[in-house]
Amino acid sequence: MSKMSVLMSKMSRGRAREALAGSTPVVVERRSFDRIADVYDRTRAMPAEVAAATTTAISHTVRAVASAPRVLEVGIGTGRIAVPLAEAGVGMVGVDVATGMLARLREKGAPIPVVVGDAAALPFRTRSFDAALLVHVLHLVADPLLVLRAARAVVRPGGLLLVGRTEHGRGPMSEALDLVWRISAELGAPAKPFADWNAATTAAFATVAAESCASVEERTIARWTEPSSARRLLDGFAARTYSSTWAIPDALMPVIVARLAPALGTLLGDLDRPIDGDVSFVLAAGRLS
Repeated sequence: MSKMSVLMSKMSRGRAREALAGSTPVVVERRSFDRIADVYDRTRAMPAEVAAATTTAISHTVRAVASAPRVLEVGIGTGRIAVPLAEAGVGMVGVDVATGMLARLREKGAPIPVVVGDAAALPFRTRSFDAALLVHVLHLVADPLLVLRAARAVVRPGGLLLVGRTEHGRGPMSEALDLVWRISAELGAPAKPFADWNAATTAAFATVAAESCASVEERTIARWTEPSSARRLLDGFAARTYSSTWAIPDALMPVIVARLAPALGTLLGDLDRPIDGDVSFVLAAGRLS
C-alpha cells in the first residue's frame, strides 16, 4: 500500500457516515450544467490559439459537405464552441436542457437559434441539418448511444456526425481525480459511472459510426499545457465545478475534500506549487451514408 493510501485509510470516516446517514440510495442521473453556469466559460477556457484552431478545424470540416452549412450543436450550453463558429459564418442552431447555460449564451448576443430540449429526444425534423456537433456532453448522459443516434437522425445523408473531446494526460491532476473516486468508494458512495470517460464515449461513437457512416476520421486539433495547483483542484472539487464528479452526492464532497487535502499535500509537498497538465482536443467526424 502506498504512503498516500495509508494516509487516507487513517483519516476518520465519521463525518462521511454522518453526511450519508438517513439518505436514500443514490441513483446516478444526468446533472444540469446550470449549477455552474456562472463560472462555466472561465473554468473551461481554452488558450486563445487553441480556441481559434478548434473553430477553424470544425468550420473547415463542415464546409467540406456544404458551402453554407447548417449545424446543430447538441448541448450548446453557453455557446463556448458555437459562438465562434457562428462568427466564422457557420449556420449554428443549438439545443440544451440547461436554461441557465442558455441564458449566458443569450447574453453574448450571438444570433443563434436555440431550443430547450433533451439530447435523447431532439425536437427537430429528421435529416434537417448538414451536421450535428457534440462537445463535452456524452460523458454526462445516461445513454450515449441513444443521444448519438438521436443526433444522427437529424442529419441528412452525406452529412456529418461530429464529436469533440478533451483528453488529459496522466499527472497530478488526473491522480487527484482518481483519489476523489477512491475515497468516495471507500465511503460507500456510488462507483464511478465509467472507468474511462473518453473510452466510453469513443466506443459509443464507434458503434454508431459502424451503423451508418461511410467514412470516419479522427484527429487531434490542438495540444496545450494547462496550469493548475493542488489548492485550485481542491477549490474546484469543493465548488462542484468538475462535472466528472457530479455522480458523488453533494453532502459527501466536503468530507472527500477534507481527506483529499492532506493526501495531495503528501503527493505534491505544497498545495500551492504550480502543476502543469498536458491537454489535447480531439475531433471525430463520421460522414453519414
